[in-house]
Amino acid sequence: MKILIVDDEKISRRILVKKLGAAGDCVDVDNSKKALELFNKGVEAKKPFDLISLDVSMPKMDGRQVLRAIRKKEKELKLDKKNRVKIIMVTARMNMSTIKECIKLGCNGYLSKPVSKYQLMENLERMGFGKSKDDKNSDSKKNHGTKSQIMAQIINSFYKGKIKLPILPRIVNEVQELMKGDDPSIEDLGRIVNKDILITSKLISIANSSLYKGVDKAKDLNAALLRLGMKATYGLISTLVTKELFKSDNKALNNLMEKLWMHSFACACFGKRIAEELKNKNAETIFLMGIVHDIGKMLLLKAISDMKPEETFEDGELLLAIHEIHTTFGAVVLKKMKFSQEFIKISEFHHWNDFSKDENQALLIIHLADFLADGSGYDFSDFKEEESNDLEGLENLESLKQLGINKDKAMKIVKEIKPVIQNSAKAF
Repeated sequence: MKILIVDDEKISRRILVKKLGAAGDCVDVDNSKKALELFNKGVEAKKPFDLISLDVSMPKMDGRQVLRAIRKKEKELKLDKKNRVKIIMVTARMNMSTIKECIKLGCNGYLSKPVSKYQLMENLERMGFGKSKDDKNSDSKKNHGTKSQIMAQIINSFYKGKIKLPILPRIVNEVQELMKGDDPSIEDLGRIVNKDILITSKLISIANSSLYKGVDKAKDLNAALLRLGMKATYGLISTLVTKELFKSDNKALNNLMEKLWMHSFACACFGKRIAEELKNKNAETIFLMGIVHDIGKMLLLKAISDMKPEETFEDGELLLAIHEIHTTFGAVVLKKMKFSQEFIKISEFHHWNDFSKDENQALLIIHLADFLADGSGYDFSDFKEEESNDLEGLENLESLKQLGINKDKAMKIVKEIKPVIQNSAKAF
């Protein structure tokens, strides 16, 4: 059986290749244009694909548009329904309107992320592809569904309000209100910050770190605020508050949280530096975007620890399941926390690598920063491709190209920022 897997996110493609490998020969692509080219070539060579899995949410041309184009081509060729390629739609946002639309367009099945092997094989059997030799045991089937069931329970609990969202301390709201005022001053900001001894000491430490260090040492809060500026101070207070969320009494979880925090912090530092290189005036906002871009992953880990304490975080399948839905989950969390649409979009789409020509620069910066953080030793995932190492593939990154930064410049930023990350992290 010939299988084509279409998904813009590399880890999701790897998961499907692994799970569909037992059923046939897999080819995977990261965008709709390549998918349609391969489909047409197969038809013309009279060696068509038997099965195509399509991610619903893809940039430029989404899965539904690809489905429509394939069915249109098959009608033009006057292919009988029994000779048409079987198509499974895959999405992290499975709702009735999406399902109905895909069925109307001619899909043969649909899967929700995280995709379990049991869920996948049930669809294949229903479409007449039969059982693979690895999936005939019913006990095995039950095990394959476990991680997806855990994720489903957590998402269900979240929407029922059983998982509490982080509540930002009063100081964040006070500074936010000050920033919205007509004429905010450093003195007013100082009076608010001075109420919190811990944040005061942290801000002084950060002002003297290699991330913001000036000629002279900032000896008090006023000097620190003058160096940082109001916009940076607001972002840093939010960052300090967020860092507290990356802590747990569970030792195993706490170690994982520390690793995730360092990835987020590295992403923020790289994002800030790239923004400065591009003379983007919102470098401090982009820093905070880097801090919260993986908030979905952080909250999922905590929810699993609370609801399923018997689960081990050394389980690769569990981490893969988290990875598959963390972007969509994170976007919903940030929306409920009343973050701006720009923050929400970055949480949801920071793993894409196929952007439109007029894409928001902040998203492109975080995409590149996330890649540089991973390649610089601050990766969170334990499920990277075996052949990948460090910054391999940097020159092919769509965000790098669209931002107009060449590989040499990116490598120079890495060399400059890596010691800054290491030295500045202690200040937080």
